[in-house]
Amino acid sequence: MRKIVIALLLLPMLAAAKMNVVLIMADDSSVDTYGCYGSDFFSTARLDTLAETGVRFDHAYSAPVCTPSRVKIMTGRDGIRNYVEFGHLEKSEVTFGEVLKKAGYATAVAGKWQLQGKPEGSGSLAEDCGFDRYCLWNYPGGTKDRYWKPSIIQDGTLLTTTDTDYGPDIFSNYLIEFIKENRTRPFFVYYPMVLTHSPFVPTPDSGAMESLKKKERQLACFRDMVAYADKCVGRIVDALDELGLRENTVVIYTADNGTSTSLSYPFRGEMRRGEKAYATDGGTHVPLIVNCPGTVPGGMVREDLVDFSDVLPTLADIAGAPLPDVTLDGRSFWPQCKGERGNPRPSIFQYYYPKLAKAADAHGQGFNMREIIWAQNRDFKLYRDGSFYAAADRHEQNPLRPGEGGEQAHAARRLLKDTLGSMPDQAGMLDRTGRKNNKAKGRDE
Repeated sequence: MRKIVIALLLLPMLAAAKMNVVLIMADDSSVDTYGCYGSDFFSTARLDTLAETGVRFDHAYSAPVCTPSRVKIMTGRDGIRNYVEFGHLEKSEVTFGEVLKKAGYATAVAGKWQLQGKPEGSGSLAEDCGFDRYCLWNYPGGTKDRYWKPSIIQDGTLLTTTDTDYGPDIFSNYLIEFIKENRTRPFFVYYPMVLTHSPFVPTPDSGAMESLKKKERQLACFRDMVAYADKCVGRIVDALDELGLRENTVVIYTADNGTSTSLSYPFRGEMRRGEKAYATDGGTHVPLIVNCPGTVPGGMVREDLVDFSDVLPTLADIAGAPLPDVTLDGRSFWPQCKGERGNPRPSIFQYYYPKLAKAADAHGQGFNMREIIWAQNRDFKLYRDGSFYAAADRHEQNPLRPGEGGEQAHAARRLLKDTLGSMPDQAGMLDRTGRKNNKAKGRDE
């Protein structure tokens, strides 16, 4: 009897030994919209502090647009294996929610979903992906409003909201309450933000904008939205501090793709236009910040390549959870977060079937001449059509011919050719029926 009592008393301590995880992913926010990555135009003080007191990865890459990134980050598998169509996550795929739930974690997701497929429900819902609780926009039963008077499905119920209710506050409040309720057991929080995606509208902290012209107002709103996303991150970090959970919680921040093409903004003395939906650096180069006081040393900047398929293995590594019995394309970068050498990847493979047909003009092949496939390292990029670029050529205007670029380029070309050859020749799940989603020319939601 005494042994049973002791075991029961030890259960909370054993649960506390597992690291909590908070994964936050902004929507449409390239690496050059953050102070810690060199911007002096956007205000991201809380994220800058997380980078300064944790680790900042300078070479993290998403897919160029929403759904491929969300599928890849959740499954640890490249799109050539499991991309079906825009807005669809196949139910047979194993997600990081399921991995951590099986490892004993309480799980919650709040923010943007957009994985349910069409017809509605043919893809995956939150429960299918291992989440105990959810508070989501772009979910069956809701409408298109995400910011003011948002349409949000919370644990199966459509919330009643008013003109003064702001979606990002509802999501942040929900997750903070979930953390409070589960503070005595390990938890996994996934926060795929609705910020900073269009429509570009004022935040609760925005000032008057009536005098601004349309383009000026759009950029001013986006700037405020970046600052408000930063504020939401700060609120969650503050809640962890107040609950005494900071040193036992790994906070990870990234973004799903580049900034909207409708926006132009200053960066280090030049004007940059957003490159979302394109396979260029501006469409795929995203922030990655990891913070956990006492475990992740402060002030680290890592040059290691990180791909979105690396996130699931990393979360499993943090949680001490077994990997799913499927073919994974990622590898854990948790050792690097702790200051160890780890097992950095030499290259990244990317498969992309764009919703925006124009995005495939340069390198589209295969089905509908829309499939774009490439491999890259820090310095060079090779498309499956043979086009080869230096990473410094951000807009890919000057392809390198064989023999150009010296020995470094020659070695990179060999490496990247081998990377391309190591992956399947054809997308395994791509919807080839020619349905509306495959022919669409519009932007994602």
